[in-house]
Amino acid sequence: MTEIEMQDKVCPIVSAANLLGNVWPLVVISYLMDRPMGFNELLHKIPGLNAKTLSRTLKSLQAKNLVKREVVSLQPFAVNYSLTTAAMDLKPVIEEMRRWGYKWGLAQLPLQPSRLGKAGRAQSCPM
Repeated sequence: MTEIEMQDKVCPIVSAANLLGNVWPLVVISYLMDRPMGFNELLHKIPGLNAKTLSRTLKSLQAKNLVKREVVSLQPFAVNYSLTTAAMDLKPVIEEMRRWGYKWGLAQLPLQPSRLGKAGRAQSCPM
């Protein structure tokens, strides 16, 4: 067994990081926290995310039982994505990451006025 495999078995942070993979799963989960959304709605709401990456991310999250896919209609074809109980358990973690990001991440970068909403909050951040 390699050292990385050992860490994955004994460290819950390594296990969680391996399960989520990269930044996009966390971003998609954060957007689905409030309500289920369709593919195109997610694609339009998440800045910097292209259709191929969103599709790959949603499939990965489904395979890991973090996202459910429900066919809403056949004509026209429409599906909604929603979070499983396991993904909803990430809500306090994501909220704390958001707070930390506002305090430390955004403090490092000057925000352009076009990125701020009416409340002075970055538009691309859910919750």
